[in-house]
Amino acid sequence: MLSTNTRVILLRHGQSTYNVLGLYQGSSDRSNLTELGRQQAILTGTFLKNIKFDAIYSSPLKRAQETAIEVLKKIDPTVVPQTVDTVPQLKETDLPAWQGFPFQFIREQFPEDYSCWKQRPHEFRMEIPLFSDQLPVTSDKSEVRQSRQSPIQNPHYCFPALDLYDRVQQFWQEILPRHIGQTLLIISHGGTNRALISTALGISPAHYHQFEQSNCALSILNFPNGCLESGTLEMMNCTTHLDDNLPKCQENGLQLLLIPAHSTNYEQIQALAKLLKDKTIDLSISGDIENSHAIAKQILQHHPTALQLQVIREDFPQIWQQAIKTRKLADCDRLLTGLIIASDRTIQQFLTQTLNINDDQWRLQIHPGSISIVHYPNSEHPPILQAINLGNWDIGDWDIGK
Repeated sequence: MLSTNTRVILLRHGQSTYNVLGLYQGSSDRSNLTELGRQQAILTGTFLKNIKFDAIYSSPLKRAQETAIEVLKKIDPTVVPQTVDTVPQLKETDLPAWQGFPFQFIREQFPEDYSCWKQRPHEFRMEIPLFSDQLPVTSDKSEVRQSRQSPIQNPHYCFPALDLYDRVQQFWQEILPRHIGQTLLIISHGGTNRALISTALGISPAHYHQFEQSNCALSILNFPNGCLESGTLEMMNCTTHLDDNLPKCQENGLQLLLIPAHSTNYEQIQALAKLLKDKTIDLSISGDIENSHAIAKQILQHHPTALQLQVIREDFPQIWQQAIKTRKLADCDRLLTGLIIASDRTIQQFLTQTLNINDDQWRLQIHPGSISIVHYPNSEHPPILQAINLGNWDIGDWDIGK
């Protein structure tokens, strides 16, 4: 009997010139891969070369196309890039008034718009400027003001998050019926991948900013019934193939490393300890589950200064989450990292509570021997899910349902 499980591997493009400059890219096409971005794509292609892809889809923007070319060279040098299906729905979030301008400049000059975009993306609307694709790449405040104040005939608006989710939903509805039981590679953008993950899990655009997608990071979605409603997230934001054991934190705040206590395999625990060896861990909290103490002991052998706490209540991660909100524990002048070891069910509930979603269908899967990461930049910003199910394994091991 043929499997109906469809596996989708999501890949964000490599580092781009706009990434380096700290500029909003949006759906503009002025940004190219940097040399580092090309190397990231090459490493990713090498990592994926043993996977047989039934179809590859890509955004039409140059930074995604260049990534696809480098990846394809390693996956199968005999395949021409024209075999990649270029799909307009996979373009990055459209931010016509901000594209080409620095993050810092937008944050300072338009604080209300910026705050709405970051905290309530589902409510954010943007006025579309005349000839927006011709706006200069600049940090000159006078030019930005001029572009904002110039008279526009019949001005109209876009809703960046809502519009993105609508076209991504359309993409899923078109391609999933074509590829039941197959394996797909999708090469697109950070915002697009967030929307692809969210729509596959039934998560609102209100949580757009709560999924991190690093350059050339990999995420895996499974659709057991081949339809969108059955989507589960098996792994998210994996960068181990880039020699980055964990996604980097760009801001201070509180970072929680979540490890399931049912990781009973000694080699798995040793692999986790190795993965976290060079990571600064300030404190460790483990539950009263049989294997919790053993896991903590193995990992913390490399972190002798970490404060170690053990608790009896199994719902302690949820209690911590409430404390983070009410006591503003994330408002730190440095990055504070905590290790939490709990049952896979507790971690799963913690993550779904972070995203305020119903977990009855277990659409976020937690696996033994893995690390999931949540970052709280500050008490004003919603928590960011940085990664799910990271570990020292080959991506070929993720053949669930195949």
